[in-house]
Amino acid sequence: MNANNVPVKKFNYSKFLIEGKKVEDKFSEYFKNVEPASSEQDMKEHWDIKVFANIDVKGIKRIDRNSDFDENFHWLEVKNVLGHNGWVYAENVDYFAFETFDYFILVEKEKLQELIKEKVKKEYVKTPREALYKLYRRKDRKDLISLVKTIDLIYICDKIIKK
Repeated sequence: MNANNVPVKKFNYSKFLIEGKKVEDKFSEYFKNVEPASSEQDMKEHWDIKVFANIDVKGIKRIDRNSDFDENFHWLEVKNVLGHNGWVYAENVDYFAFETFDYFILVEKEKLQELIKEKVKKEYVKTPREALYKLYRRKDRKDLISLVKTIDLIYICDKIIKK
């Protein structure tokens, strides 16, 4: 009761903390290798989680040597120039950040690999212009690359970051 004999509802601080922790946990599910803040860091430094992710950043490319940079398509490296797994299958990468003129499209590695399984045909083509969802090998190299539409990367992305 307060001074006017009116019952005062006691604030349930622990319930408030539990609800906040649920939100932090839900947000943390979007990342790998998350380190939660200590109680002291949370109160004094005002942060909840630290995210550890390895991100491979991919700039805007040309479809072929004679074309302009084109943000509507991105190359994916399935096999590298030595014939080994390409960067799409890199062990120590968690996400890829694909550049467009105004944004970065953040895609989780496993989602990108699923996109390849679903859309890229095991059909080999002779020119880069034919490589949309098909496999292209550059002259005198052992690489295998495929061109994908940026809109498909947007569809599977985890986040779009404005530059």
